[in-house]
Amino acid sequence: MGKASSGKRAAKTGGTRDHTVPQMYLKHFAQHMGRRTYKLKVRRLDKINEPFPVTPTGIAAETGYYWGISAEGVPHHAAEDLFTALEGRADPVLKVLLHDPEWALTPDWPLDPNQRSVLAWWMAAQILRTTRQRKRLIHQRGEAPDITGLPQEVRTLAQNNPHLLYIVENIATLALALEARPWALGFSDMCLLTSDTPIAVWNRPDDEDQLRAVTLSDVTLPLDPHRFLFLPGPATRAADPRKWVDHLMHAEGAIGFALVEVAYDVADQFVIHHPQHDPWKYWKPSSPGQPKSMGRADALCSSVRLGVPRLSARPEHRTSLDRGAPTGSLRSRVTPSDRGKAGRAGDEPRSWEQALNRSGFVRGPG
Repeated sequence: MGKASSGKRAAKTGGTRDHTVPQMYLKHFAQHMGRRTYKLKVRRLDKINEPFPVTPTGIAAETGYYWGISAEGVPHHAAEDLFTALEGRADPVLKVLLHDPEWALTPDWPLDPNQRSVLAWWMAAQILRTTRQRKRLIHQRGEAPDITGLPQEVRTLAQNNPHLLYIVENIATLALALEARPWALGFSDMCLLTSDTPIAVWNRPDDEDQLRAVTLSDVTLPLDPHRFLFLPGPATRAADPRKWVDHLMHAEGAIGFALVEVAYDVADQFVIHHPQHDPWKYWKPSSPGQPKSMGRADALCSSVRLGVPRLSARPEHRTSLDRGAPTGSLRSRVTPSDRGKAGRAGDEPRSWEQALNRSGFVRGPG
C-alpha cells in the first residue's frame, strides 16, 4: 500500500524514470547472462576509451522526461503511453526479423504491409523521442517563453511540452514517409553498435525539417550486433535501380566500418554495443561529427537479391556463405542436423547468436 501510494505521488510530480531508448530494443545488443538478466557495454562520448557494463534498464533513462502538462494544468504521461503501445506492437515484428531458427536473414522478407506499418511507426518514434532531438528543438526555438512565475513542479513539466507536441504533430507523417521507402535487411561482417540516437539520418540528423531530412537521406537502424535495416534515399536509389524495391544486403569490409562510423557520429551522449562483439577491436572514431556522403552510394548494396522468395520451399536453392563458397546469396547453408535442432518444440533460439550459429552464417570481425 505504501509503495503504491509513493509511486502515485512520484507520478503526479513527473518522477518516473523514462527510457529514451526502448529496453526491448537494447536487449538485442545485450549478452544474455541468465533468467531475465542482460548485460550491455556502454561508452560515453567524453570517455570513449572507458567502457563499462550496464543493464538495459540502467541506461538511456531520464527522470520525468516524457511528462507534460495540459493547458488546464493537469500533468500527463501520454507520450510514454504512446511509446509503450508502439513497442508492444513492434517487438513481435523485430522477433520475426531476428529470431528465425534457421536463417541469419529471415526468409519472411519483405515484411507484410501490417508488419511494415507497425515497424515504421516505431521507427518514427525513435527518431523523434531522443535527447538529441530535444536539444535540437531547444536550439532551434531560441528564446523560450518566460515561465519563471510558475510553481517549480509545473515549470519542470512545461519545459517538456514543446518536444512532446513536436512528437505528436510529426509522428504520423514521418511514419508514412518511412513506410513508403524501399527497405533493405542487411548483415554486416563488422560488429555494429547503437546509441542514444538509434536511427541514423545520414548527413542531416539535425535538419530543422526532420521530415525533409528523412525523405532526402539514407536511413539506418542497427538491429543487433550484425544485422540492420537500411532505407536508401533518392540519391542512393538513383545510382542503383535494384534499390527501388525491398531487398537484402551484405555489408562487407569498409561498408561495415562506415555503418559503425555513422552510428557513432549521430550519438548524443553515449554508444552501446554487445560485450563480446566490440567494434573497438577493429575500429576507432576518425570523424569529428556527421561524415560527408560516402563516395559512391551504390557501394552499400554490393550483394543484393530482389523479390526475396521463401527459399525454404526449395531447399536445393539454399546456398552457403561458408569460406570458399559463392557469396552471391545472403542465404546461409542449413545442415540436416541444424534443421533437426531448429525443429524441436520449445527450441526457438533466444538470441541472434543462436540463429547465426545454427545457420552457419560466416561472421567477419567481431
